[in-house]
Amino acid sequence: MSASPETTDGAQKEQTLTAAQLRRLQDRKEWDAFWQIRKIEAQGKILDTFQYYGHRLMDWPATWVRENIVEPLHDRKKLPYYHRKLNRVPTIDECGVNDRACFFEANEQYRLDKLVDAYILQILRQRADRCMNYHNPYFKPCVPVIEDLEESELNFFIKYGELGSEADVRDVYMKQKHRMVWERRHPEIMEERERAYKEHKERIANGEFDYSFWKKGMFFQDKKNYEPPYEFYLSKSTMEGDKPLSKDWDYYKKVAQDPEFDKAQGKSSDYKMF
Repeated sequence: MSASPETTDGAQKEQTLTAAQLRRLQDRKEWDAFWQIRKIEAQGKILDTFQYYGHRLMDWPATWVRENIVEPLHDRKKLPYYHRKLNRVPTIDECGVNDRACFFEANEQYRLDKLVDAYILQILRQRADRCMNYHNPYFKPCVPVIEDLEESELNFFIKYGELGSEADVRDVYMKQKHRMVWERRHPEIMEERERAYKEHKERIANGEFDYSFWKKGMFFQDKKNYEPPYEFYLSKSTMEGDKPLSKDWDYYKKVAQDPEFDKAQGKSSDYKMF
């Protein structure tokens, strides 16, 4: 079945438009649908009809100026935007033993990558915040953004976590090396993690979402009270080192020495009010 000439011409016309023009076209379609719904809802109701035409009267001049004056001026006077693309330099594992210039370049590249990763994490967290605030207390539509956030936070912590703000690229490289050695020495743990992760994804595909898979006793909002990488600014002096994922270093010691200390942590997604 061939496409009609009108459909073909419309598709070709849309392909010639810029991304900004396509976004404007989509916005106009959405606003047209909004006003159509408002008009249908106002039919047969005197007060609603009065409000509808009043709102249209206030909206029409601004919309006309925007579509007939502002947007054409933007298209005609648009300035070119050049995104700076930095060339990648050799990583620390490619540097010579005494090549200090290579060390410096690799370290600067590492700091830039960490900054970019942190901003990506911040954007993902803001998306999850907006979705959960909008759909509260029904979080099922937010499952994709929550999954993206949790996986990105885990990857960020694996690479940069517990190294402190003064760590350089060599510290990160050694951490990755030690992690690889540990994973090779404990294949049974890695297999169990892979199995649990696969089972978690299958449950999500079936419409089931268990937040305790990621949280292990903490709600989403509780993570903001902890140290980086959840926030990229320092909340304490760099001379103090860095805190681990859970509260402080003494936390692990308390868990190991006192069987009654924080028994629910890591076993459920419930939280304590007091």
